Amino acid sequence: MLVIIGDGKNMLKKIIRLLFLIAMMMPVNAAFASVSILCYHEVDRSGDAFAVSHQRLESQLQFMKNQGYHFVSLDEYIRYTKGELQLPEKSVMVTFDDGYRSFYTKVYPLLKKYQVPGMLAIVSSWTNHEEKPNDVRDTASWDELREMEASGLVTVVSHTHAMHKQQTINPQGGRNGVVGSHLYVNGHYETDEEYKTRLKNDLSEVQRLFQEKLGHKARAMVWPYGIYTKEAIDLTKDAAMEATFLLDGGVNESGENSRFYAKRMIMESDFDVQRLKKLLTVNHDSWDSSGIRMAQVDLDNIYSKNSRKYERNLQNLLKELNNNNINLVALQAFADPDGDGNVDEVYFANSVVPVRADIFNDVTTRLQQRGLMVVAWLPVLNYQSLIKKDDSNAVKSRGEKGWYHRLSPFDQEGLKQVKLLFNDLAVNTQVAGVLLQDDLYLNQDEDVSFPAQQAYRKQFGKDLLTIDAKDDKLGNWKMAALDNAARQAVDAFKMTRPQAIVMRDIYAGALLYPDAVSWLGQDYTDYLQQYDYTVVMAYPFMDNEEEPYEYLQRVAKVIKDKNGAAKTIVKIQSYDWQKNRWLPAGVFSKQMSTLKRAGMKNLGYYPNTFCFWPK
Repeated sequence: MLVIIGDGKNMLKKIIRLLFLIAMMMPVNAAFASVSILCYHEVDRSGDAFAVSHQRLESQLQFMKNQGYHFVSLDEYIRYTKGELQLPEKSVMVTFDDGYRSFYTKVYPLLKKYQVPGMLAIVSSWTNHEEKPNDVRDTASWDELREMEASGLVTVVSHTHAMHKQQTINPQGGRNGVVGSHLYVNGHYETDEEYKTRLKNDLSEVQRLFQEKLGHKARAMVWPYGIYTKEAIDLTKDAAMEATFLLDGGVNESGENSRFYAKRMIMESDFDVQRLKKLLTVNHDSWDSSGIRMAQVDLDNIYSKNSRKYERNLQNLLKELNNNNINLVALQAFADPDGDGNVDEVYFANSVVPVRADIFNDVTTRLQQRGLMVVAWLPVLNYQSLIKKDDSNAVKSRGEKGWYHRLSPFDQEGLKQVKLLFNDLAVNTQVAGVLLQDDLYLNQDEDVSFPAQQAYRKQFGKDLLTIDAKDDKLGNWKMAALDNAARQAVDAFKMTRPQAIVMRDIYAGALLYPDAVSWLGQDYTDYLQQYDYTVVMAYPFMDNEEEPYEYLQRVAKVIKDKNGAAKTIVKIQSYDWQKNRWLPAGVFSKQMSTLKRAGMKNLGYYPNTFCFWPK
């Protein structure tokens, strides 16, 4: 999901490119025709990063015509995604946002000249002269819109009535698009009902005006800034809209997902024909990129009750991320200030777990302002407030204890609370996805808790305590329970953020040792099938490896042998926990270079290295 905050032009460019990088790294089945959708804005407006010149627009249309591209109308696109229409392989759709008058004076004549269908998304409160930001120039009139629609070439759709704006979304005053999350008003977040009513009222006004002014209802919604929620999309369906359009990069295949989550590629002012050609012809399975560069950030090291220190810490973080060319941040959403690994509180507003400070939303927003993709890093099981005082629903061992005190993955009542927590996070924070922490494991002697024993007896009719801990079937059963716990949490998050990026930590040992399922409950092949990205915790110094770089090479070899490089982020350590010191810069760099030479494109590190501030 695209998120844009603040004034946003340079930041939007950075996020668009990162989204394009991630979209291109997701394999696409090339055997089926797909539709590329281009997103244009203003024409002939100097100083605007997303305004193309009239000459450049015409050259792009000429190029696509000469190359034999089939231009798709909105009606064709809807029929195609419903499976009612087949399209040729080289299919493209051109869309224009905001409803500027330059569309009528500059674009419409070109569409007629080349007989190209186009889709125009209007902000109806702007068109109706009810409100308009100072930086928005003239918009096309209702008469002009009717004229263009009568030509049969232009389809006018909605860009909302009055939701193309940003308002406060957290206690610190951060602002973002008003569709994407509950607003923070008068000292509290909107309720679910208030959010829903606000959107329903806007959509109702859209359809009233479209019917009154254009003689028909809007068939599609183009989300401002590309920000949306599943609730918002469901409400557009209730309002009789047949498609919604985003800004996430990529191409669209037939199916309902492409109809309501249509991906568009934003056109920038400096895109010449060669850039356009690359957009339209890139091989999604082998696209050459510099890859993902992820930093996993401890919010414990940012937070301070002293607001000046909090701000200084945050600025230091931003500098570090910029210096290290980071494009993805896995931001700690839970609190563990004593470092014991057990979670007592979190950093976001919710109805389940105590809140240490409601700052996750603020830090996320500030990172996004710098063009960084942010995912929430948090556990699934490791919440102390969800564990009963008698530990009856906690993971229990018949031998070696694990290093986290955590909820049993077999405790369904506890998992219901986890689902609420993940949904609250999604509702109150416009975050792009989640990184599931490494608490999702069970060692060889775990779990023999009461919920686990009940589940085993119910499924197999046997006493769990009589089963050999090394039994392969037992290992697979435990792994399935962990996967189920993860799935429930992710599904709850996706109730609001349906296109969320999902990552999960895995120990490097799960790649290197064949019996890892029995003593960890983790399987790399299983991860590759279930998650957008697997984050391999390759920590040679923590694991006391005598040959740390050879260890990293072995990890990389397994990843390549499993064809997992595109969907794997290898995370190295920047701190030596055994010696309680930061790794020398040369050692840190050598880890990175070893992995890059071994063919790893997606790299990350933990912990973040800016924690040297004076007290």
